[in-house]
Amino acid sequence: MSDGGSGCRGDHSPHGARRRSGARIAGRSVLGLGALALTGLATVYSLSERALARHYSVPAQPSSLGIEVDDALVDRGRHLVTVVAQCSYCHGSDLAGREMADDPWIGRLYASNLTRGEGGVGARLSDPGWAAALRHGVDSSGRSLLLMPSAQLARLTDRDLAAVVAYLRQVPAVDRILPEKRTGWLTRVVVALDLAPDLISAQQVADEMGPSRAVARTSTAIAPEATLASGEYLVALGGCRVCHRADLAGGLHPLSLPGEPVPPDLTPGGVMVGWTGTDFARAMREGRTPDGRVLDREFMPWPAFAGLRDEEVDAIWRYLESLGERGDPRAPGGTEVAGREDDRSRS
Repeated sequence: MSDGGSGCRGDHSPHGARRRSGARIAGRSVLGLGALALTGLATVYSLSERALARHYSVPAQPSSLGIEVDDALVDRGRHLVTVVAQCSYCHGSDLAGREMADDPWIGRLYASNLTRGEGGVGARLSDPGWAAALRHGVDSSGRSLLLMPSAQLARLTDRDLAAVVAYLRQVPAVDRILPEKRTGWLTRVVVALDLAPDLISAQQVADEMGPSRAVARTSTAIAPEATLASGEYLVALGGCRVCHRADLAGGLHPLSLPGEPVPPDLTPGGVMVGWTGTDFARAMREGRTPDGRVLDREFMPWPAFAGLRDEEVDAIWRYLESLGERGDPRAPGGTEVAGREDDRSRS
């Protein structure tokens, strides 16, 4: 005959009470961490969505670029698009757009189709639309373009802007409708924490090309001679600071893909210590360093840079030599070098 009072409904010993208390504490901790994680995700999503969806007001653009289009202007545009600015690096050799990233964490990012074909922006962008996209990094709705080097292209002179647009309008139309873009969580974290200012193009332009730097742009042509002014202009349009960072001292981007090489330091105290102008020209044109190393053309597009004219390569080299050993502290739109006389031109 059993004793009903001794049933095994629970362990009422001190050890059992401690186990139950510990289990309750662990359960509450898991719930608390889960709630904290959800709050963090919600915050990241909210902050990143606000930044990505923001609409920017840009200065009114002229209804027409006002420059007569001729063969010389189109040829200048071809040189800027295919050699200096290397738009094909992101937009593809046919300028009809290509995949930049398709990664679960980064997201699905595509560079736009710039042609007049189906899915392209070329057929619908007016002169003001091209100017707003290139110089201010915004689309037709006023939202920021992603990873568009507008802080660099904002330096385009009026004539060079007209040249770029004239060339883009006559490239062959390609029908290519690109997939919908998707923003991954790593990208959202980077945006929410402002770890990659160049990702939000319009905001970078607003930060770096404000009223105090408006003088950085000129309506006249930049002299082709190998001066510091032309070197700074070419470094800006060439997007050197997109990969080598704002101070040209190198380092990986927060959204660099696994296995991506570290962009080197281009300042006088960096990787080019001991180089001559001839060494630099060989690296730009042949992709080979003085020690025989071959540059990875996927990340350093030297085959296109090989089309730079001699005076352009020399100007870039002289500008890089003029920087401080820790890089140039000025923003991409800085005008101190461009505004001062080239001392070497006087010697």
